[in-house]
Amino acid sequence: MKQKYNRVIGIDVASDKIDVNDSAGMIAKQLPNTISAISKKLFKRIQDTENTLVVCEATGGYEYLIVEEAHDAGVPICVANPRQVRDFAKGHGYPEKTDVIDAFMIRRFGEDVELHLTLPRTAQEKEFLSSVRCRTQVKDLLSQEQNRLSQTRDKFAAQQIKETISHLKKQLKSLDKRIGKMLKDLSKVDPKVEILFSVSGVGPVTAATLLAELPELGQLNRGQIAKLVGVAPLAKQTGKSDKKRKVRGGRSQVRSVLYMATLVAAKHNPIIKRFYDRLIAKGKTKKLALVASMRKLLTILNNMIHRGESWKNPQVNAKKEQKATTAPSLN
Repeated sequence: MKQKYNRVIGIDVASDKIDVNDSAGMIAKQLPNTISAISKKLFKRIQDTENTLVVCEATGGYEYLIVEEAHDAGVPICVANPRQVRDFAKGHGYPEKTDVIDAFMIRRFGEDVELHLTLPRTAQEKEFLSSVRCRTQVKDLLSQEQNRLSQTRDKFAAQQIKETISHLKKQLKSLDKRIGKMLKDLSKVDPKVEILFSVSGVGPVTAATLLAELPELGQLNRGQIAKLVGVAPLAKQTGKSDKKRKVRGGRSQVRSVLYMATLVAAKHNPIIKRFYDRLIAKGKTKKLALVASMRKLLTILNNMIHRGESWKNPQVNAKKEQKATTAPSLN
């Protein structure tokens, strides 16, 4: 249910500054993106914290500081999808894009649209999240360097790249060991860890990414969680035209690990394998069948976390999930 906030503050985040649009007009329109400025000139000037909503966009990391300061101050905050905000702005007659306009439209977006709040994290969860994101960054760098090596003929340059690859591999191994230990420690206080590991196809990387990047797992319905990740086929219908439904948007990092987990589950998880094979038998392409299987696996995980139940009996779980995980329309 949408809560009506007395005050909404829209923030457009950049690496060195933030543009602010305050419905109460009490905060400066531009502030440095620093801990001191955000704490003293933004959140300490919010008195009625329960009835004030702060909204910003996902910017690939620049918003993390604002989110942490908001949680420390007890102010509700939502990290909105930039594409949705841009579409909202265009729909309200703002095709142009500036930082000032963005802050204004982010505020309007927060006032008019039902949003899901970004949940606060414990110190242990924050440390875990940092390690998972660091692993993702190292993995991306490793992939880039390996691509460079394949396109390099110069021996000296190739040797330099090989040394970098060796260093990144050591970092990745160290991070995997650290994340494994953190998962073990987290399992003592968070039952979601054991629930995720009980599912065939879900390994340490998938479990860690879901826990770190998808805290909403188990708290949303199947349609909401599928759209959030970006595995829900979205309708595109107008008049007599009913175009092919496609998935788009969502959290790419979660979708990436879910894809790999589904590849394994389609071979070794009895429910996902049966679902995937049935779609293939109906003539669906492998890509469509895999995306549908990703959505089904995500829905199962979402329901298991919501109920607090592990994957103890696949046959029993299959019957429980039959209605909740009906195959999405793929036409």
